[in-house]
Amino acid sequence: MLDTLDITILNTEYYRVGREWNYQHVNNPYSRIYFVTEGYGSITHHNESFELKPGWLYLIPCFSTVDMHCPEQFSHYYIHFTSRIQTGLDLFSILNTAYQSRASDHGIDASLFDRLLRLNPNRELSDYDATKPIYRQVLERSTRLDEDKTPATILETNALMRLLLCVFLSNQDHPQTANTLHGLSRFRAVFDYIHDHLDAPITLEELAELVNLNPTYFSNLFARLMGMPPVQYINRRRIEKAQQLLLSSDDPLYEVAAQVGFTDVYYFSRLFKKIVGLAPSYYQKRRQL
Repeated sequence: MLDTLDITILNTEYYRVGREWNYQHVNNPYSRIYFVTEGYGSITHHNESFELKPGWLYLIPCFSTVDMHCPEQFSHYYIHFTSRIQTGLDLFSILNTAYQSRASDHGIDASLFDRLLRLNPNRELSDYDATKPIYRQVLERSTRLDEDKTPATILETNALMRLLLCVFLSNQDHPQTANTLHGLSRFRAVFDYIHDHLDAPITLEELAELVNLNPTYFSNLFARLMGMPPVQYINRRRIEKAQQLLLSSDDPLYEVAAQVGFTDVYYFSRLFKKIVGLAPSYYQKRRQL
């Protein structure tokens, strides 16, 4: 499963932020890695607060709601990226990972990031206000830039990114991480089916039949391996796809809801706000602020 990992860099840059870097409830369909070189800041996500300090690496997984604060200023390398397996699922939307680590403990320093910048030029943010998602523009520009990459550049970028991701996947002894990786492999047909049918009703019986299991046993096993029951997993995938649609299209809310399998737009809105922390109408409007 991990051998098929498709890593795409959307934005990367070395940048200094000041007191303006003070945002609440930021939630994007891509992951972020920070490597701080000087100064201090803080981020809060997954009910944990992390002090951003020099020499440390930090991960903000995709679809995570995060608060950001800088009391004075700090300088850092940032990478905005996606990391999808063949099912279309982003690895960091489902795995339990570490969120911070000292870079030197993994033999990583600024030279790795400098090399990534040389391999992937012109990928700085066009707007540094984190409350103004520019996902569609970023995605289109990244696609155009990737078309000009040489095979050597593609391979080296992929190798360097995998080294970085290893830092946050080093907790393989965590039982739920091991269970999830096993679940991703064992239920591959189930995840493929869910990914291809998010716009339609999906029953427990259909999923259980794909892996020749009794529905009750399948549901219990899925919950043990993936850390959530099938219905909750499906709803999270639906809402994640809705986030991507809201940021990359101009479709009205009822059409977005229909595209991810909800006939009741009011229920969709309530579930979206419960998972993301923002109403879908506000989430979509922020793109245009």
